[in-house]
Amino acid sequence: MARLVAAVIIVLVLAIAPRAAATADETLALDVVVNGHAIGKLGEFVMRDGSLLARPKELRDLGFRVPAAAAVGRDGLLSLSALPGFAWRLDQATQTIYVTAGTNRLLPVLLQAEATSSDKLPVESGSGATLDYDVTGTSVAGQNVASGLFDLRAFSPWGVASSGLLARAGGSYNGTGAYSTVRLDSTYTYSDPDTLHRYRLGDVISGGLSWTRPVRLGGAQISADFSMRPDLVTFPLPTVGGSVAVPSTVDVLVNGTQLLSREVQPGPFAIPQLPVITGAGTVALTVTNALGRQVTTTLPFYASSALLAPGLQTFSAEAGAVRRNWGFISDDYGALAGSATFRRGLWNDLTLEAHAEGTSDLAMAGAASW
Repeated sequence: MARLVAAVIIVLVLAIAPRAAATADETLALDVVVNGHAIGKLGEFVMRDGSLLARPKELRDLGFRVPAAAAVGRDGLLSLSALPGFAWRLDQATQTIYVTAGTNRLLPVLLQAEATSSDKLPVESGSGATLDYDVTGTSVAGQNVASGLFDLRAFSPWGVASSGLLARAGGSYNGTGAYSTVRLDSTYTYSDPDTLHRYRLGDVISGGLSWTRPVRLGGAQISADFSMRPDLVTFPLPTVGGSVAVPSTVDVLVNGTQLLSREVQPGPFAIPQLPVITGAGTVALTVTNALGRQVTTTLPFYASSALLAPGLQTFSAEAGAVRRNWGFISDDYGALAGSATFRRGLWNDLTLEAHAEGTSDLAMAGAASW
């Protein structure tokens, strides 16, 4: 009886062992060759029952286009055999996978016009004070007149406090005598470079659009200010691209000035966000293959700073008392007022904007698009 039980156990083990071995996953790190050209990247794949699988993100990182409707398993793996227009061959000896795919199955290689760093440079602020002045004196027919414009600022990591002063001696334009002083703007400003938001308290100028009229207020303001990032291009830039069948050199000229020259491997390529100036111009794209044959494509473009790049938005909101007789009287504030301005880029050729303002007896609102 004991021999019979032992024989049954051995038979079960022998029957189960091949299945367990067949279903075991083997993780492979493979060198990838696409259409006969090595891309210089290693990919992580999984061998299961003679089929090769990979994660969709891994395939995209290797430059392959993964359909949104691709069947992904519960483990997050996708069979390479399920990809349309995609053929592969595995060389176990050299740990290399050879892929044959059409141009429409490859993601375009992005060519940058200039090397850019994704690292953010830290913004540091010191502490101190400055005094800017501009003093002028004149003498006409024995009458001496002097005037001066002064701007005092104190700055620190917690913000900037500033105040302006206009002084005049030897004559008067507001009936206060031979010597007069007028306070201009007194403002406390705090800027946040991480969010590109700027906060002001004191004398501010309301935000506006090309079809509105800003006013001076004594109150508070919050706004989005892209000037804190001089490297940020806020308007849409042209994008050019193409596809090559053999190793080639791509040259891009904007208004006759060369901006880029790169070597590309067979497949699609794209040059996003070409640095251009606003206004009309032309982009010339020249592709030169290994035999010296050139193909040049010339495209017109028009860039406008009135447009915002898709996803970018800017706003301004302020409230306070309307300041009157600025530059003539130091403290002349009227009724309370408030305004808000908002702009957002939806597409490369569409930017929406809206503005609303009001006081105790007046209100206005409007919207426009570019």
